[in-house]
Amino acid sequence: MTTLPLNLLRELRTDHAGETGAVMIYRGVLAISRDADVRKFAIHHLETELRHLTLMEEVVSTRWRSRLLPLWKMAGWLTGAVPALFGSRSVYATIQAVETFVDQHYALQVDMIDALLADTDNQNTHRQVTAQEKTPLQNLRALLVECQMDEVEHREDARARWSGQANVFLRIWVYLVGNGSKKAVGVCRYV
Repeated sequence: MTTLPLNLLRELRTDHAGETGAVMIYRGVLAISRDADVRKFAIHHLETELRHLTLMEEVVSTRWRSRLLPLWKMAGWLTGAVPALFGSRSVYATIQAVETFVDQHYALQVDMIDALLADTDNQNTHRQVTAQEKTPLQNLRALLVECQMDEVEHREDARARWSGQANVFLRIWVYLVGNGSKKAVGVCRYV
């Protein structure tokens, strides 16, 4: 995939790291939670995240993967384990926050690919996208949309499982999770 524009390669790096982190979030939940419903939820969504990670490993060569994967794994595990200490509501609120960010993140990438496909005088690469490059871009777009829709389903599943009423500590946690995700993506684009 090295024929892609640099900014798109960097975005794919964040996707690989993000799916790695997502796997670890659910593993963190499973390591701590004894709640049968939470565990069933985590096992179900972990299966999807493992599939996403496999797909991203096929798309993102080792060369383009984040060098901070051990950090993203640890951060992901803690993002799942910490709320699991406080119960199901905290787990579901955390997943809702993470998946809200991920939905927006994938949407921006889909828009980026749409711009590449539509632009005959591409401002991002200073060259036209060739007919030969269009099919891989369209396939990549389809993959990202598929992953995005799965993440939306995870978000909506989490949202449906809790009241949405968060105490001050949970609101602070959810804020940290959302902003931490944004900061992690910013770093991951370059490292």
